[in-house]
Amino acid sequence: MFSYYELDSPSSSPTSDSLRVPASPHTPHTRTQRVASPIPDPTPRDDSRQVGLADQLLQEGIRHHEANRLREAAIAFERSARTPGGSGVGMLMWGLTLRHGWGCAKDESLGFSWLRRAAEAAVGDLERARAGLDISAVRGELVLAIYEVGQCFFQGWGVKKDQKMAVSYFEIAARLGDVDAQEELAFCYANGRGCKKDRKEAAKWYRAAVAQGASDVGLAWIYKEKFQ
Repeated sequence: MFSYYELDSPSSSPTSDSLRVPASPHTPHTRTQRVASPIPDPTPRDDSRQVGLADQLLQEGIRHHEANRLREAAIAFERSARTPGGSGVGMLMWGLTLRHGWGCAKDESLGFSWLRRAAEAAVGDLERARAGLDISAVRGELVLAIYEVGQCFFQGWGVKKDQKMAVSYFEIAARLGDVDAQEELAFCYANGRGCKKDRKEAAKWYRAAVAQGASDVGLAWIYKEKFQ
């Protein structure tokens, strides 16, 4: 399995970025399902017609994307992101499109700015839900945006590399139940990337990810009593 990381412990990194993003037609991944069905943006808006347009454009972009019409997908995602009162998931998809150059000129810096806007929408949902501690109010697609901002900081994609900042984003997404973020956070703790090395904390997050279906191949050590 290809990895962007240089390992310095028995732990292994999760999959590469190309397998983490909502899939292009060349990189199938189950995360595509998290943005493939129409879900209204939970953020209150004044103009419901604009929200509906943003969601329609998002779905149009996803259909083009899955059919390998990447240029058409890029246009739809950008329009969804830029529609006033638009879709947070549209911002996420437009940010990823820019970062990877799917059907448009690759621009990691601009992609990062859109991903961060999508992540801020998720944090806004969390703040509104905090009184009731209802983390289910934060949509999975926007939790993915938080994770992707963490990846940008970790890899230096469109922003100065800052692994400590990356860990803070991974932790938010991990606590909201994102399995990839849990694996990434575990990797960081296991290897001291952006945080103090702590294999017990790493084992906790690896177990959390495994409980959601992640592979535990090569991770037998996380079940040892000293890491419980």
